[in-house]
Amino acid sequence: MPDEKSLQRLLELIRQRVGDNQLEIVKKIILAETDDFLQLTRIAGLSPLEGYAGANLTAAKLAKSDLSGADLTQTLLIRADLSAADLSSTDCTRANLASAVLSKAFFISATLSGANLTSADASGANFTGAKLLNAVLMGADLSDANFFCADLRYSNFTGASLNRAKLREANLISTNFQRANLTSADLRGATLFGTNFCGSILYRIDFTESALDSVEVRGARFRYNLGIPAEQKRSLIRRGAIFED
Repeated sequence: MPDEKSLQRLLELIRQRVGDNQLEIVKKIILAETDDFLQLTRIAGLSPLEGYAGANLTAAKLAKSDLSGADLTQTLLIRADLSAADLSSTDCTRANLASAVLSKAFFISATLSGANLTSADASGANFTGAKLLNAVLMGADLSDANFFCADLRYSNFTGASLNRAKLREANLISTNFQRANLTSADLRGATLFGTNFCGSILYRIDFTESALDSVEVRGARFRYNLGIPAEQKRSLIRRGAIFED
C-alpha cells in the first residue's frame, strides 16, 4: 500500500480521469487489504459470472476461486493461477490459457472449444464431460487429468504429457496426439477414428475396447500393451508402429 501523500496524489489523478462517481470504488480497491483478484472484482461491483468475458486477466491470481458458470469467452488468462479453482460449466470458448496453472482445477461440463492451453500445467485437472473441440493443448502437462466422456474432437495435444490420463469414453475423432506421452493412459471405450498417434509413446495401455483400424501410428511406440491381437499388431507394424517388447 502506498504512503498517504502518494495515495492522495494518486486519488487526485484518478478523480480527474474517472470523476467523483467512481472515486469511492477506486479508493476501496486501493485500500483493500487483499490481492485476491476475485475479491477485488466484487469490491468493484462487478459480477464474476458476467464481467470477465473478453477481459485481460493475464497472470491473475485465482487459485481455489469459485468461477463455476462464469462467462470467460475469449478471456486472456495467460500465466494465470487457477490451481484448484472450480470452473465447472464455465464458457471458456476461445479463451487463452497458455502457460496457465490449472493443476487440480475443475472444468466439469465446461466449454473450452477453440481454447488455447499451450504449455499449461493442468496436471490432475478434471475435464469430465467438457467440450474441447479444436482446442490447442500443445506441450501441456496433463498428467493424471480426467477427460472421462470429454469431447476432444480435432484438438491438438502435440508434445503433451498425458501420463495416467483418464480418457475413458472420450471422443477422440481426428484428435492429434503426435509426439505425446500417453504412458498408462486409460483409453477404454474411447472413440478412435482418424486419431493421430504418430511419434507418440503408448506404453502400458489397455486397448481391449479400442478400435485401432483407422488411427495413424507412424513412429508410435508400443510396449506392455493389452488388447492387441496378433493380426492387429501386424497391421499396426505395417502402418509404421514400433513394438518394443
